[in-house]
Amino acid sequence: MTAPGIAVIGAGMIGAAHAAGYRQYAPRFGAERFRLATVCDMNGNMAGKMAADWGFAATASDWREVIADPEIGTVSVCLPNFLHAEVTQAALEAGKNVLCEKPLALSAEAAGKLALAAANAPGVSGTVFNYRRIPAMADIKRRLEAGELGRPVQIAVSFQCDYAADPLLPHSWRYEFAKAGPGALLDVGTHAADMARFLFGEVAEVVGAISTISVPERRLPLGATTGHGHAELSDETAAVDNDDVMSGLLRFANGAQGFVSASRVAVGSGNCMTVEVLGTKGTARYSTALPSHYELAILPESGPAEFRKVPNRPATPAIGRLAPVPHDNVAIGYAEVFGYMIHEFLSAIHEGRRLENGSIEDGWRVAQILDAIQAASVSNAPVRIG
Repeated sequence: MTAPGIAVIGAGMIGAAHAAGYRQYAPRFGAERFRLATVCDMNGNMAGKMAADWGFAATASDWREVIADPEIGTVSVCLPNFLHAEVTQAALEAGKNVLCEKPLALSAEAAGKLALAAANAPGVSGTVFNYRRIPAMADIKRRLEAGELGRPVQIAVSFQCDYAADPLLPHSWRYEFAKAGPGALLDVGTHAADMARFLFGEVAEVVGAISTISVPERRLPLGATTGHGHAELSDETAAVDNDDVMSGLLRFANGAQGFVSASRVAVGSGNCMTVEVLGTKGTARYSTALPSHYELAILPESGPAEFRKVPNRPATPAIGRLAPVPHDNVAIGYAEVFGYMIHEFLSAIHEGRRLENGSIEDGWRVAQILDAIQAASVSNAPVRIG
């Protein structure tokens, strides 16, 4: 009998990240435990290329075919936002292990249904919150829980991207509220909201929020597009009806305050998340643009507090056995962190336990925060969570 197969549904940019993670870490569990089976995409050329690039045995064009295949045991859902809930629900009902890209769904209501289904499903499931695996973030969380930073006072998480800054990029599903939900908020603000919750706990209320659309319309492409790339454009335009920039002010259950901001039009930012955590005894701050370290300042008994650099190292937490170069002074980057998440997912499957760090429920909790931010931006009034 062959090992249960792994399938990646969606052969776009993020699907390749999943495929690379499986290629790197599935062999650690043995050929009898996992095998790279199928890449699924409506675009056969894209599916074929990704399968060849990362060593998957076959391709498919219909996700329903993959879900129905008894030889497939694990699936990654890497489709456009509006398909996440439907495909994840089907995978859970079929008893598959499923890892769904963020956002889990377009609304908290839909995400809540998935959380209920996941709680009653036999397989292992999770939401892609890969930034939790950054050693610096895990170490800052450890220090918070140990009381080293004192009582939490304030957190600011900003996720700035520039992939949509060029107004000549073609219109796509990403710029339609019906298919993508809120724009920058759901696309990258999901990570910002999750990081705020990961470090400071549950959010009680969104005190206020503001939304901006800076590119109100885009030209339609003449053909198919992938990712954030340019394409030949037609003369026809379509409106952009979801946010390019969104910011929200939060009140946490522990009394702390927070600020989350997301942008897809921040020129020169690339793909950058910055986190600043302030407590009564200290401050920690980190940026993915400077992945070698985070900065830490602890209030001394006398004299001024000064920031020192703490390496973003494999030993923090104990992931050195996974790092290709397990040396404390070698920075951990995006690709490694994504791989660590895939490894944690496969480990949970291998050990027959639930994935706790980035569960489907975590995806639902974040969806509640995002719904409240969106609602507050429309009503100009505070919105309670839950």
